[in-house]
Amino acid sequence: MRKICLIIFFALLSIFTYGQDGKKRLNLNPALPIAGKQISLQYNAKGTDLEFSDEVSGMATLFHKAAAEWEVQPVKLKKVNGNWTANLTPPADVSFIAFRFFQGSAERPEAADNNEGKGFYSQVLGAKNRPVPGNYLGEALLFIGSQELKPFATVEKDGARVAALLKKEAQISGAVLNEDQLSEIQRYYQFTIKDSQQAEALKSEILNRFPKGNTARFISFQKAQQEKDPAKFASAMEQFLVSFPIAEWRKNKGSQAYIYYTVYRALGTAYFERKAYDKFLALFNDFDFKTANEVYRWNLTRTEMMGSEEEKKALLPLSRKIMPYLLKLKNDGSYREDFGGNDSLENNNVDQQLSDRIFTHVSLCKAGGAYQEAVDYIQQLSKQKKYANAELNELHLYMLQKLGAVKDIQPLLEASVKNSAVTPLMFDKMKEIYLSAHKGDSAGYEKYLASLKSSDALSALRHHVMENMVRHPLIPFSLENAEGKMVNSADWKDKIVVIDFWATWCRPCIMAFPGMQLLIDKYANDPSVGVYMIGTMQFGDYKKKSVDYVKSKGFRFNLLHDAIGEKGEQNKVFKSLIPLFQSSGIPRKIIVKNGEVRYSSEGYSGSPSQLMDELSMAIEIIRSEN
Repeated sequence: MRKICLIIFFALLSIFTYGQDGKKRLNLNPALPIAGKQISLQYNAKGTDLEFSDEVSGMATLFHKAAAEWEVQPVKLKKVNGNWTANLTPPADVSFIAFRFFQGSAERPEAADNNEGKGFYSQVLGAKNRPVPGNYLGEALLFIGSQELKPFATVEKDGARVAALLKKEAQISGAVLNEDQLSEIQRYYQFTIKDSQQAEALKSEILNRFPKGNTARFISFQKAQQEKDPAKFASAMEQFLVSFPIAEWRKNKGSQAYIYYTVYRALGTAYFERKAYDKFLALFNDFDFKTANEVYRWNLTRTEMMGSEEEKKALLPLSRKIMPYLLKLKNDGSYREDFGGNDSLENNNVDQQLSDRIFTHVSLCKAGGAYQEAVDYIQQLSKQKKYANAELNELHLYMLQKLGAVKDIQPLLEASVKNSAVTPLMFDKMKEIYLSAHKGDSAGYEKYLASLKSSDALSALRHHVMENMVRHPLIPFSLENAEGKMVNSADWKDKIVVIDFWATWCRPCIMAFPGMQLLIDKYANDPSVGVYMIGTMQFGDYKKKSVDYVKSKGFRFNLLHDAIGEKGEQNKVFKSLIPLFQSSGIPRKIIVKNGEVRYSSEGYSGSPSQLMDELSMAIEIIRSEN
């Protein structure tokens, strides 16, 4: 009997492997690990990059046969008689284990040893010292290139080896590959070794065994997307949802959330465009917050931004039915994956998205005359977002005026100033209230405004401004203004000059105009400060378009037209500053003094008053240098 046992034991040793070369740098005791029992390992770094290291770390990856998942564990090593040693006990459901050794951090090691890509690994027997499911599958997965396993071994382009391992796996009682494992192996044959025949055979097996699985779902999704006719496209998307209901997918969520997100976005847009609003609204019963938010944004918000007042009024009943979904779903975690599980980033994003959707709804309420409803929805905003949007604050002011809520207006305006989110119209109202309370005396108005701004906000703004201070030579230029006269930069001498590069096609540029007007008005009586708006990168009759637009909106700008460059593009002055900007994006604000650019910032925050405060602070810092 003992002889038979020894024959079986040595037969197993001939089957199982450590994945070592002839030097046997890694030795395990027992030589064939057993799940649930302690393993002693001894690693010899001689001849490797770790040979003279004073601190070698180890990492083990264990394959859990029941869950079919990998778990990475640190291995704490101790140097004994020139070898690095450790003890560990693989859990009872582990069937395969691989090791790597390194110096430094696991993510970015200074030196490492994974047996020259061949791996240090071993099958792990079951409690009765017998082969168990996963013994050979683990080895196959180790060498087909799973992202989490790449540090432990090099991908091998050896389909025959993988096939042989899977054949041995199949001979183990109870061994059955799940869909994810089959799909991983199928991708290996298709993309790594480009064996299309074997890849197709595996795909057929997957579809036969898992007709409602991830592969079948993805293929059906791809097919639906290929429909070009709008009616057939919508029908194909509907059929996809019948074949692969989201409720079934949610019972065992995988990595295919993007499929449903894409399908619902497309179907929502199709229904919205043909005004099939009953079907459009019915979709929201299946949505998470991320999908509901995007379907609302792409359809209702886009229409609100571009539509007429009548179109906005018509959308209000639809928005009323959707907004409760958004408020109910906002904490469902559907954006978590987009932010790598960072709760803070996800919550900030959700707050911003909900703020944007409430802005849309409030705008629709204005068109529909639902003023109290608009104010009630503004109260749904988080503390951080309640007064953070200048346009929404102006809408809030409008609603309060319409409702006759006089006592609520000044607190709104003061909170808006504190949050640097004020429009010119709001400043006008604020000054009106101040003058009324002070019998027409405006002497203390500026001091009153300054008292409303928090020291933290001012400190943050100063930090932002200082980060954008530069020193860059300005190539002198001469540009035509709105009256057809030439303006020469050389004539500015000691003046501090703010330049705003903009274009009629640039929405953020146009949105920043009220803030630029606030700045112009603030320094209107200061001859040492000038502000010029340079239209750039425009097409057609750009001079007329620029002048007509500015006049039609009532802005009082010193307007200049950028010159034509060597390639016939209207961007000569802007292009001369690309080495400073490292970007071709607009809007772009610069501040110039004595032929030198001293300040440069790109983009628009969305708040006219914040833009004025930013540029004013930069002007005063430059002025104080004298």
